[in-house]
Amino acid sequence: MKFGHFCLPTYFEDVDGDVGGFMRRFVDFLVSSEDAGFDMLFANEHHFDAYGGLVPSPTVMVAALAQRTKRVKLGSSIIVLPLHSPIEIAEQWAMIDLMSNGRVELGVGRGFVAYDYDRLRVPRDDAQERLKDGIALIRKAWSGETFSHDGPYYKYRDLQVWPRPQQRPHPPIWLSCGGTPDSFKYAGQQGFGIFTVAYRGVEPLIPLNKIYRDAWAASGRPAKDFKIATHYQVVLSEDGAEARDIATKALIRYVGATTHTLDRSSADREHTTRENYQKVDQEVVNVPQMVKECRVVAGTPDDAVKLLTQAQEMLGFTQVDCTFYFGGIPFEIAQRSHRLFAEKVMPRLRHI
Repeated sequence: MKFGHFCLPTYFEDVDGDVGGFMRRFVDFLVSSEDAGFDMLFANEHHFDAYGGLVPSPTVMVAALAQRTKRVKLGSSIIVLPLHSPIEIAEQWAMIDLMSNGRVELGVGRGFVAYDYDRLRVPRDDAQERLKDGIALIRKAWSGETFSHDGPYYKYRDLQVWPRPQQRPHPPIWLSCGGTPDSFKYAGQQGFGIFTVAYRGVEPLIPLNKIYRDAWAASGRPAKDFKIATHYQVVLSEDGAEARDIATKALIRYVGATTHTLDRSSADREHTTRENYQKVDQEVVNVPQMVKECRVVAGTPDDAVKLLTQAQEMLGFTQVDCTFYFGGIPFEIAQRSHRLFAEKVMPRLRHI
């Protein structure tokens, strides 16, 4: 099993302080994961909101991390590709691949926030097909050869893109997969890794991950070379009850922030947001139940080992991507969870 440190900052001024300090602290935190033994660092794209909006450009974040690390893989999880020019993404990530000595892995998806598409004036109805066309274009661009592309959304003739990335034939590609079976099948057919999220529910992912693995094997690739990364929020303490209490408070704020970013398109935004914050507190966040369902890691290191072992048996994932610094958790608490996970969880799960 491999382990990633995932960056999707939820900013709360009352705890996180000034934005500049918070940003620099987060970069330092990610960089510290290399010495702690993590395998990958990921940055996620969001816009126009305190939910993730401090990283509107994973490209910039990963470029910074490339200059301060030597070993860890560096990825996007995800770039919302339909919001960008695929040619520019190909160019920029080829640059980072060269600067990092071949350590980048490009994660893409269509995202789930309609508000971003609306404000950036990009149609969302055809986002999945636009995404696929963009991926095909990036792969051609990364060849370094002169190519033409006549897709449904992007058309180029006799184009050569510079620079060519260091990795051959190109950096690994990951696809964000939620609940659409066709996305899992497509990723397996194409030989992509997939990003999944445990928080939304583990049971529905079991048959979907099988669709991915079956499509991977049917494509003729070695059956055991697939890559499934599952994202977890992680809060650890030697006192399990304390960890679950911290996780409850953080997830109330985190889910409230997620709800807020989804509700902005509503005409009655303020009223809807207040109602949903109440719903988060009373109905959504039941951390003991979520732990039981393998949706959140909150407890002691032993609890974490037990939960992730059980989840891996159910889902067959090859990598766990962890968020420690979220929902207004104080930085020193996030650091403690990070340290306990690296020292007391990762070594016991490496070989399963």
